Amino acid sequence: MQKDINFHCPNCKSNKYKSKTTMGKKYNEGPYKDVVAEIQCSTCFMDIPTNISENINIKNLDKFHKLWINIYKPAHKLDAPKCSRCYRFYWEIEKYLYEKNIQSKDIFYQTYNPQKGVGNLVCKICDPDAF
Repeated sequence: MQKDINFHCPNCKSNKYKSKTTMGKKYNEGPYKDVVAEIQCSTCFMDIPTNISENINIKNLDKFHKLWINIYKPAHKLDAPKCSRCYRFYWEIEKYLYEKNIQSKDIFYQTYNPQKGVGNLVCKICDPDAF
């Protein structure tokens, strides 16, 4: 059973959420260094740090919106997974699939890129038959 959370999304102003997760990756610097958990908005599908979205005073919504837009979101986009074909970020892919009523736990698969020495991500939108 999911605990009721007092959530306000600074990205889209929604108060509806999908889930709350603890941060698996620890940051030593930057705005995410003190973030311990994120809440995924059920409207824009963005993962928002709890320190700017949970149990905040609604009188300060504009302040947290500015913090998100100017500080947290640019940092979030640096590490966010995106498709190597269509260049959509994970939240854009999840929202698209939700709107098309396509349910899938996996939204990416990885292909090896010898030039980079790492894999490229390909999304379910670009290659739906691979899932």
